[in-house]
Amino acid sequence: MASRVLLLTAEGHAADELVQPLERRGLSVVVARDPDQALQRLGDHQLVILDAPDAASLAMVIRRINDQAGSNHPPILAIAHSGDVEARVQLLESGADDVLARPIDPRELEALVEALLLRAPATTQTSGGRPPVEPRPVEARGRVIAFASAKGGSGTTTLAVNTALILAEMAPGNVAIADFDMYHGQVSTHLDMYPRTSTAVLAREDPNNRNPEVFQEAGRRHSDGLTVFGGPYRGDEAADVSGPQLASLVQQMRGLYGTLVIDAGSVIDLRAEAVIESADMVALVLTPDIPSLRLLHAGLQLMSENGTATDRSVFVVNQIYPKQMITAEQIEEHLGVKVGAEIAYDGENFLRAINEGQPLVKMARRTPSATALRKLAEQLTDSAAEPSESPPQRRGRFRFLGRD
Repeated sequence: MASRVLLLTAEGHAADELVQPLERRGLSVVVARDPDQALQRLGDHQLVILDAPDAASLAMVIRRINDQAGSNHPPILAIAHSGDVEARVQLLESGADDVLARPIDPRELEALVEALLLRAPATTQTSGGRPPVEPRPVEARGRVIAFASAKGGSGTTTLAVNTALILAEMAPGNVAIADFDMYHGQVSTHLDMYPRTSTAVLAREDPNNRNPEVFQEAGRRHSDGLTVFGGPYRGDEAADVSGPQLASLVQQMRGLYGTLVIDAGSVIDLRAEAVIESADMVALVLTPDIPSLRLLHAGLQLMSENGTATDRSVFVVNQIYPKQMITAEQIEEHLGVKVGAEIAYDGENFLRAINEGQPLVKMARRTPSATALRKLAEQLTDSAAEPSESPPQRRGRFRFLGRD
């Protein structure tokens, strides 16, 4: 049987230049121009050739393949439109197995393809990046760690994503992160991968219809073994989603993963509160500024009136300013809570990590901020494993916030 090669190209007129030499060698070549449809059938092929007008577009498709399928995909040959060394290195770093520069030499093309086919299995099975999902025994239901804040820009998503990746390193395939921010969730952006089904869609489903196959279709596996469930792309997509629906979804997902990390967003309303109440441990993220503390105070009042999550919370100060203006001690004194963790200021690396879709604990592992994130992950998992016996948090007087 002839080896099957998938050629995904944005330039149809250039396909013959690649197809004809390979077909003369007895290879079966399938030409596709729709990435979505082509990437769903990666398992039907033994080699993928990618051809796009520029290196950035090629790199994006390569990362998408690796995000969706992890290591379980055919070898990738990228066609570069120039011999620029930096562009070729970029493609290799994105995950291409080899790069061929234009103009195409048919003999070089044939040699590279034959070498890559030797590395490919006879058949490649892939679920298009959809990780297998099996229900866990009732007695082994997973723990849930929720991240929340009361003010946008506090870094909730950054901390949630990095914590989830740290935990996934220790238990690949057993950790998931779900974006439950129904207003402006950005978990997918931080990881540069975009699941097709959002948590808002899952929440609206009848729980009886949310079987393991539904979650398998909705989730995407990151290359580090983390399963990712993205949030709604637009705020109006979740307008009719209720708190009880989200809480029901949390409980069902708890039965599928050893650890479920949730980004509950930066608005503590009734929906977020329902999610927070479903968690075993809550990381409440705040920044050292008056607006953040005022909004957190209001959120704590809501949580205290309607549940017990404050007794399962770790207060995390995210130092987003280069110069400290309000200390952790001042926060403890005036807000009446115990600061459990501080994340060191690292504005440049955090911004770069977000823009590149490469979390900080991967791209800057030795920085003080990455070290603090690892300590936070350890603290949250230890706390979630052993219920807290500490007395409830005391409530401060908010003297410097204008409270009497």
